[in-house]
Amino acid sequence: MILAYLFLWFMPTVQPPPQLAAIFVGVIKGTVVGPSGKPIEDAVVHESCNDGNRPLGGRLFRTSTTTDVEGNFVLDQVIPCEKVLIWAYKYSDYYEDVMDPFTFNRPKNLKIPEVDVKAGQTITGVRIQLAQKVGKIHFDVRDADSKELVHGVFIQWCRKGVAPKYCLNGSAPSDYEQLISLGVEISIRIEADDGQHEKWEYWDPKTGSPYFRTISGKTDTITIYLRKKK
Repeated sequence: MILAYLFLWFMPTVQPPPQLAAIFVGVIKGTVVGPSGKPIEDAVVHESCNDGNRPLGGRLFRTSTTTDVEGNFVLDQVIPCEKVLIWAYKYSDYYEDVMDPFTFNRPKNLKIPEVDVKAGQTITGVRIQLAQKVGKIHFDVRDADSKELVHGVFIQWCRKGVAPKYCLNGSAPSDYEQLISLGVEISIRIEADDGQHEKWEYWDPKTGSPYFRTISGKTDTITIYLRKKK
């Protein structure tokens, strides 16, 4: 997701040349399943070292891959580390990335596999079980007069009951969607990047509440018409 990957620790993997891979890296093989145990195809699987002695906690050293039709995956460029965390997500099926900065409510019962990876070692049998499907909100932000998409927006997300300094902010395209964790209430404010339009704030059309609540496996599409400032 565009907003999530603004964070430094989501930088690409630093990989050794192919001919040196067998010497300097390890391999992790496993399976990704859904809450019911059914294999998940095309899920994204990624890892990071949780060794605090590495720069930024080792989070620069990462690899990722996708699962096959049977939910199997192979991470074949894993930098050796005593605490390699492995997790998965699939945005199209409402399975969120629990390490995404926009995950508002990490499932309490979620178990992220952790393994010790050594150079030249292959670890097998890792099983990742995804948590319950979350919900999604889709924005379609347009000019109130022309009905055309505006040229990018700035979004502020604030969780109910959390101090304003912990609100999340970032730029996004005018046609944008974001997964939202279950069981939380989020206030949403949007303004156009051009500074020529009035700000928009979310209000529930049925209850009048300024907070958005998501439903598992559902996409809420909201068309927003921003008016020009007078």
